[in-house]
Amino acid sequence: MSAFASLLLLIFIAFLAMCVVAYGDYRVEQNRKARLKLQNLKAKIERLEDIVRVLEQLCENKMITTFINDDVIELYEEMIELSPKAPYLKAGHTNAKIRSNILNDASYPQQLERICRSDAQIARGRAYLKEAANILRRQQSEGKFSATEVQEFIQHLDWLHLQIFVVTNIAEGHKAFTRNNVLKANAFYKKAQKELVNSGHPDARRQQMIKQLADVLFGHRRSLDKQLMPEDEFNPIDPSTSEDDTSADISDATIKNIQQDMKKIQQVKAG
Repeated sequence: MSAFASLLLLIFIAFLAMCVVAYGDYRVEQNRKARLKLQNLKAKIERLEDIVRVLEQLCENKMITTFINDDVIELYEEMIELSPKAPYLKAGHTNAKIRSNILNDASYPQQLERICRSDAQIARGRAYLKEAANILRRQQSEGKFSATEVQEFIQHLDWLHLQIFVVTNIAEGHKAFTRNNVLKANAFYKKAQKELVNSGHPDARRQQMIKQLADVLFGHRRSLDKQLMPEDEFNPIDPSTSEDDTSADISDATIKNIQQDMKKIQQVKAG
């Protein structure tokens, strides 16, 4: 083999080695990007699943929760394309599909709970509701539903944004009243009422809640109507509706007997 041929062979080998190294570096970089994308998608899914769980507890309109859950399903499908052999992705995708079927099942009972345990939980819930509204706006721009529908959805989310604060403070007021701390109870009731008054939400229930809270503050009632606040586990016992109150069962004859006895006592005292 001539010196020139040997030189060409060495150049070819060096070029081939450089190609192998470059391809190896390319594969490493692609794998790094895929892992980074998987991490980002996983973080998005975890955030979205948190939003879905909160909406399941707060939102009467299941369609809103279903549309947010659709994003979870799509992100799982994108992750499965990047890493088809990861079993946890298929399990997560299956769970999201099952959740969607449950949300679309009108016969499935929905357990709403708008009472929060702390101000931090209220702030967290409100942040998730705001994110849900942004997701719905983006989905509407993608043509998933009409502008009229998205306005209805966002108005409902705005109502929930108001309600988790109001309902939580009313519940805290009920707890304080049950502990015979009337001043603290009224402070919570006024806090809830002020939030309702300052809100410009068009829902007719807002005015009803303001009026009924005024009745609570003036002692005309113990709690709000159930259709306004279904969360009644902390409602104080209303003496007028208490099962222990048997005055409604007293007959007219018994009342007359009591009145006669009272007259006799008065006559004896006067004599």
